[in-house]
Amino acid sequence: MIFIILKMLHLLALLFGAAASLGNIYLALSAGPHDLAAPGYTNMLRKLFRLTALGAITVLWITGLLLMVWRYGIWVEGFAFNAKIVLAVVLTAIIFFLNVMAPGWARSGGPPSYVPMLHWIGSFCLIGIVMLAVAAFN
Repeated sequence: MIFIILKMLHLLALLFGAAASLGNIYLALSAGPHDLAAPGYTNMLRKLFRLTALGAITVLWITGLLLMVWRYGIWVEGFAFNAKIVLAVVLTAIIFFLNVMAPGWARSGGPPSYVPMLHWIGSFCLIGIVMLAVAAFN
């Protein structure tokens, strides 16, 4: 029963992480010369997506490690698992960096120009993590 609950939490966190990741990409794609009509609403969405990603990645690490140890032991051999862990660490670093730096950027007039690229990299990491997890765990 606990295994099923952990797996459900893991999949829900994946769902929320994907929503946050895609939401940031959609916001980045919608910006342009016209910008968005409601900057306050857009900034609120960015904050919600950022915090959702932080919560999701935290739950994914906790439940993922518990599920792995429960089913496979302390480590899973193979390239797919190792690559998945590397991408998960990169994604976690991006999410934590954005969450730590965002309040300062809000006070100083906005994020640096490289921030949208971090969202793209994070999205590709998430897709890669899912594909490698399927390969590692069948």
